[in-house]
Amino acid sequence: MTARVAEVGAVSALALLLTALMAAPVLRAPSDRIFGMEIVGRHHDPFTMMEQFDRPIAFGLYLQPLTDIPGNIIARVSGPVAAYNWLVLLTFPLSAAAAYLLARHLGLSQVSAGIAAIAYAFAPFHLAHAAYHPHIAQTQWVPLYFLALWRCLDESTAARVALLAISVAGVTLSNFYGGFIAAVLTPVAIATYWCFQSRTQPRPLRRLAITIASLVIFAGVGGVYAWNVAHAMFVDRGAFAFERQDLFRYSAKWWSYLVPPVEHPVLGGIGVRIWTAAGVSKGLLEQQVSLGWGIVSLGVIGLAAWWRRDRPSLPLAAVPVLAAVAFAAMLCSLSPERTVGSFTFVRPSAFIYPMMPMFRAYARFGVVVQLMAALLAAVGAERLWSHGTRRARMTCAALVALAVWEYAVWPPSLWRDVFPTPAHRWMMQQPDRVHALDCVPAGPDSASIEWLTGHRVSQNAYIDDCTEPNLAGKLSAAGYSHLLVRRQTTEGRRFDSQRVPEGLRLAARFADAEVFAVTAPAPPVYTARMTAFHPREFDDTWTWRWMGPEAAWTIVNRTNHPVVAAADVEMSAFHRARGVALRLDDREMQTLLVGEERRLNRIGPLVLSPGAHELVFRASEAPTVAGDVMKDGDRRALSLALGTWRWTVQEEQH
Repeated sequence: MTARVAEVGAVSALALLLTALMAAPVLRAPSDRIFGMEIVGRHHDPFTMMEQFDRPIAFGLYLQPLTDIPGNIIARVSGPVAAYNWLVLLTFPLSAAAAYLLARHLGLSQVSAGIAAIAYAFAPFHLAHAAYHPHIAQTQWVPLYFLALWRCLDESTAARVALLAISVAGVTLSNFYGGFIAAVLTPVAIATYWCFQSRTQPRPLRRLAITIASLVIFAGVGGVYAWNVAHAMFVDRGAFAFERQDLFRYSAKWWSYLVPPVEHPVLGGIGVRIWTAAGVSKGLLEQQVSLGWGIVSLGVIGLAAWWRRDRPSLPLAAVPVLAAVAFAAMLCSLSPERTVGSFTFVRPSAFIYPMMPMFRAYARFGVVVQLMAALLAAVGAERLWSHGTRRARMTCAALVALAVWEYAVWPPSLWRDVFPTPAHRWMMQQPDRVHALDCVPAGPDSASIEWLTGHRVSQNAYIDDCTEPNLAGKLSAAGYSHLLVRRQTTEGRRFDSQRVPEGLRLAARFADAEVFAVTAPAPPVYTARMTAFHPREFDDTWTWRWMGPEAAWTIVNRTNHPVVAAADVEMSAFHRARGVALRLDDREMQTLLVGEERRLNRIGPLVLSPGAHELVFRASEAPTVAGDVMKDGDRRALSLALGTWRWTVQEEQH
């Protein structure tokens, strides 16, 4: 026992050293950087988890306690960003330790077990998900579960049943996908292990019955827990179901296991080109299940040695078990069906999905393929080396070296800043109290920016068009001191091509973003929001937004008393002159006749009490489908275009 603890300690120490080398850039600034390559862009998952770590623990439908609670505890000491990094990085030595224990249980030597442990811990699947999914990255529980399951089939003592209970809880409560994958593959793992290894030992049926009965009891306890914390899911499974079409995007392709991982410093570009040619973009992360040709070749050698019954040994006896579980996991990782010519091949996910529609990323079964492949490769390496010939050992060394090279990474590419651009970090470095509008469409990927920056950078639902006229005054009225514009956006390209708008001053410029200081005073009356208008358009002379049959402005009087105000607005009618009726707070106020030629039209005077008001523009006749006139396929129904405008306060009523 002491010797085994020392072995596990040595493997864990080696994995910890490799982790430190791999994550060196992150370890230098764990609260400012995130581990992992940004394979599919800036996704919201890591930041949602960080924000969750920053809040009190709340039991509920989506809590995965063996990951979320440790993350929350670490965050109290190191902060949420660092907690995310520690939670992910610790999985590498833990996965190595668990895989080593499983390999030694199967009879592999210390060196061979170490090869399997390191290959599994640093597999492309693990590296890819560590960049985005801290729950899926908890891969240490998978080998621990198979170890406990197979040990229980060998000898069903109370201690081994207890270990099985712990592993079931661990693989499920650390990551719901882990529990799902374990549940699907358990029948295969039990049947093959019992047939090839456990059946020949004393009282095999008794051990099999105890193991299955224990799993049934654990499943019942888990069902009670799930009923209490996720009752809604049992009542209405459809409300939590993903569309079946998603399975085709987030399932692996059989050849995914042979394509180089995109994290590879040399082969990554080849992998990217292959996936681009295959039309895979959104599901690219899930396709990172590459086994590597070195691992595959060693695994084939292990299978061949078992097939030839070459010097039977304990590791060789496990080969059919490992191969069967790997094959089952690979089949489960594929999409529901594939049609070739007139034949449609149906895969396991087609039958599993109707029972568990809340799971869609079947490519995650690849974690088990990675584990079994690493163990088979270790068996193959051990058989080659044990032959003792110079040729066999050179082949073994070459294939292991190939596997090491295929799993190699370049540390400088395995991190990114917690902020999306240097401009966001510049805002955080300002000594004064500042507040910047981030000019980017609102969505899950940008929702965490306000929290990450401590409310120094935020979005505003009322300001969804950063190229609209009089923007600086609106920003000032909304309390913004700066405007942050990203270059690779419509707004960024517009700012690059035009002079800096009045009321803004360039404060900082970076390769991918600019920051402008707001110098305009806050106006007493301004247009806070434009509703039901089409996106803004530009030409060399002006800028405008089309409306259909009806659209509205939200107008704000910032003063504490009523004012009389008017607005001069550039307008143009589509195709022919059109009338437009104006209603202020549901009161008919004015009717205008707008011609095809762009010109200024005066709205008002309007009496505006303090606060917000709705000014509705309603076309007097039905709009015209643009494509019917322009013959360009544009199916928008257009009536009027509104360009620039300027508010004037004519009178203050005290």
